[in-house]
Formats: sequence, C-alpha cells, structure tokens
Amino acid sequence: MNENSFDFTYSFYRQMLSVIKNNFHQQFFSQFPTTFSKQNSKPIIFLRHDVDLDIDKALSMARIEYENGIKSCFMVMTNCPFYSLENISTNTFLKELIAMNHEIGLHFDFSNSEERYTSASIDDKTVEQINSDCEHLENIISQRINSISFHRPLQQFLRGPLLVAGRINAYSAELMDWYLSDSKGMWREGNPIPLLENPVKNTLQLLVHPIWWNSTHQNVQDRLQSFFEEKTKNLSEEETNTFDINLSSHLSIYRSKKGN
Repeated sequence: MNENSFDFTYSFYRQMLSVIKNNFHQQFFSQFPTTFSKQNSKPIIFLRHDVDLDIDKALSMARIEYENGIKSCFMVMTNCPFYSLENISTNTFLKELIAMNHEIGLHFDFSNSEERYTSASIDDKTVEQINSDCEHLENIISQRINSISFHRPLQQFLRGPLLVAGRINAYSAELMDWYLSDSKGMWREGNPIPLLENPVKNTLQLLVHPIWWNSTHQNVQDRLQSFFEEKTKNLSEEETNTFDINLSSHLSIYRSKKGN
C-alpha cells in the first residue's frame, strides 16, 4: 500500500477534503433519501465522524472542515466513559458544531455488555433506548436528531433498515454500498485519495474517527498512548486504572504499556 494510506496528519486530511470538494456533492444523513433521487453532476458523499473517545480531537476536525467549506455529521454518544454531555466542554463543542452548520447525530451504544450480546435484532427495547438517548441529546442541543450510527455494530445490524427509531441508520444497506473507514487507525483499502479522485459508485459513506488524527503522524499505539497520558495526567492510580479498564472495554483496544 502507498505509505500515505497510513498518514493521519491534519495536512493529509486537508488534501482529502480538497479532493472531496472537487469530486463529490456533500449531503447530510438527514437529507437522505429526500434529495437522493435528484440528479447530481457529482457522486454524493456522506462524511461521518464517530466521536467515541475525544471531543477535543473532534472539534479540531470540525474546524478544519469548516475552514475548507466541508460539512459533516458528528455522531455523539450519551454514555461515553470519556466525556459527558453535561460537561461545559462538551456543551461548548456541541454549540460550535451547530454554529459551523455540521450535523449532529447519535452514536448509539448499549447500556451494558449483556444488552449488547443478547440483542439479536433491533427490537422494541433497542428502539426505546435509542429514542431515550436521542431525547437526551435533543434536549441539550435544542435540535432533532435525525441520524444514528451504532458503536461497534453487531453483525446483524450491518446493512440493516434505512430507518431505525424513525431516524436515518448510517449502517443501512442503502448507505453501506460504498463505504470507506479508518477504523482501528488504518485504511483497509489503502490510500483513500486515489479512491476519492476516481469514484466508483454514485454514493459514498466516509467514516473518519477524530482520535486517529493529529498535527504530526503517529502510529496507532503512540496515538492511543498520547490520548491516555493526556487524559490521566492528573488522576490518581486508582482513577488511572479505571480509565484503562474503560478504554479496553469501550473499544476493545489497549494502550501501550510503555512509560509505566
């Protein structure tokens, strides 16, 4: 693979945004499928961010996109162990997203691991949880939540229905036909820029996780270690251990042990 496929700098991201502007028509999930049937001179792109770790990183991405004339959807969690919707910093983040005209969606996760692994389908109980989480977020931002994505989606939820709890499902079959993601800090298809320069289908969903990106390039282990050190620098040993446990259970990833 081209070495740029592992470039997670903001400079490289700006290159991606430039290619996106030249080759795609941007849409929000909330606009689908209303405008999907319209004739466009360019393929449609749905740019999505799952904010599952760090709102500071997400805000950096949002500002870069705003500066480059790009609008995207930031999927926010209501039960993330690393930020709270009630925190002033999170409220500031959400207000800035709205001011920059980005879309805010729900990044849904089950309340506990038992619910996750006993959910065979998107049943009434799951829909009830989604509605409750959406209402929580809606009360904070004073806007309706029109789109959702699933945190670490179960296999049976992939390529599911277009609407879940009356909201656009980012993992619906219609939105997964052409899908690129930087999950786990890598592009499985290699350098994304050639793919963005030569669209192969009429609709692309591009998932970018803010945690992997920085001013300078770092490998996955170093990026996670930097995140860990930044967030635990003023915590006690017990609080640090709790943070470490949350990190591994939240994303099934583990920080580097160096420096301990």
